[in-house]
Formats: sequence, C-alpha cells, structure tokens
Amino acid sequence: MSTKPSLVALRAFEAAARHGNFSIAAAELHQTPSAVSHQIKSLENFFGFPLFNRHSRYLELNDQGRRLFEVIKPAFDSIDQICTVLRPVAETEKLSVHCSPSFASKWLGPRLPDFFSKYPQFSLNLSSSATPVDLHKHPELDMAIAYSAAMRNPGILIQSLGLEECCALGAPSLLGPERMLESHELATVPLIESQLNPLSWRDYFIQHDQPLPNMIHRPSFDRGALAIAAAVDGLGLALESVRFAQQELADGRLVRYGIEGCEPLMREIHFLCYRHTQRNSPKVVAFHDWLVDQCRVDS
Repeated sequence: MSTKPSLVALRAFEAAARHGNFSIAAAELHQTPSAVSHQIKSLENFFGFPLFNRHSRYLELNDQGRRLFEVIKPAFDSIDQICTVLRPVAETEKLSVHCSPSFASKWLGPRLPDFFSKYPQFSLNLSSSATPVDLHKHPELDMAIAYSAAMRNPGILIQSLGLEECCALGAPSLLGPERMLESHELATVPLIESQLNPLSWRDYFIQHDQPLPNMIHRPSFDRGALAIAAAVDGLGLALESVRFAQQELADGRLVRYGIEGCEPLMREIHFLCYRHTQRNSPKVVAFHDWLVDQCRVDS
C-alpha cells in the first residue's frame, strides 16, 4: 500500500468538500460524478475511515474530513495561484461574464469599448438572463454580476458595485421638466412597475411613511430596460436605478421627478461575483479593477 494518497483523489475530495456535491465537483474537474465518487472512496480506503456524512441531496464533512480539508484547501489555492503567476499565457484569453439583460444593454455594453481599449489581449463572452446564476454550477463562467441579491456560496467572493440612486423618472413631456409632484397628483399619473426590481412603488411609499396613492394605472414590465423605455415614451413614471437611465437623462429624454415627502433612495443593487480560486487570474483582476473604476466614476 502506498504511503501517500493519490493527488488526483485529494483534488477530487477538495472540490467535493467545497461544493458539498459530487456532480458539481465533477463538472468543475471535467470528470463524471462516478469517477469523483470512486476517487473519494479510494481516499477513504487509504485513511481507513469515511470523510463525509452522506445525505440524500448533499455531502457534509465529518470531523476527520474537516481536518483534511482545512489543510489541503489552502495548499491547492497556493498551487493555483503560483501556476497563474508563472504561466499566465497558459490561461485562455476569453473572459466569460454573466449579468442581467438590463445591466448588459443599459450600462455595461456602452462601456465595453473602453475595456477593450485598455485590455486588447482579452476577448469577452457576455451572457445574460434574469435568473441568478450559481458559479459552482457553471464552470464555463468566470464572473457574474448579480442583480438585487447575490447567491452566497462557499468559495465565491462577492463585491458590491456601489450605491445606486433610485428615483422617479419620466419624460419631460409627461408633466413638465423637473417637477415636484404632490401626493394627490399621483392618482392621475401611471406608475410603471418593473417586476424584477427589488424596490416596488408600494415599498417606496411605505419606506417614506407616505400614504399609498390610488394606483389605478400600473403598467408592468419584466425588465428594467423596458420600464425605462416605457418612461421615455411617456407612458408614466418609472421607479428605477439612475444607472439604467444615464444616457436618457443626459440627452434629456428623461428627467427626475420629485415626489412630495419622498427622497431618492440609495441602494446596493448590483454585485460582482467570482471564485476565490480565480482571484489572481489576470483576466479576472483586469475586469474587476476596470468595473470597479467605472462604478466609482458613476458615483
């Protein structure tokens, strides 16, 4: 019997322990779940005791497994880090980023030429959906920009992209530019709802201890970008992040409307997510630093 366990089996154990799941670990390691299970079984045979408490839907480290994980995880992190530093050209030049459709079209897309001018060595694969993604289940993705709330998982670093101003936005033709609306006037103004927005009109008035207006007309859209477009067309007032409407505000197609007794709200809405093991990857570092700098300029 060998006096040392298999390095392949230790890598499989580290991934399974980190994810708490054979299938997700197998996807990360580009192996089958049965292969990962077999490698961990061989490791348990080597030590002579189990390393996990196996449940129907997840794996849980037992005391012995936790002791092993606490030692080998930083070791593998160090290996990944030094390999990235010494051989950056070995890493693919393609950066894969996932975000919400509205963030992609209204904010990120118009700024990407600046990223490519600064980092011409990288290409970008940008995907979008309204559904939050779990990076553990999508090894093809390098980073994700979460909307509203980020999925908190072991091994995933999450960074807020700063406070965003949320206020009433409408076309200047709707009620006149830069108007302060009195509460009773809101009964005659359609209030546009964005279904995925964590801040609804009802929440907005409750947070200001204001009575809810008689909101008869409430056109509803499933994208912030669509709510902004509807406001530009004069359909009503949209309660959205100013980050989604910078171009429309700059060229005068939208203006901020004040509401009596209410103030714009500052909220953390977007979050950058990436794996701890990729934190020193040149492409991840480049996109992280560029994105944070762009958000800082906005604030």
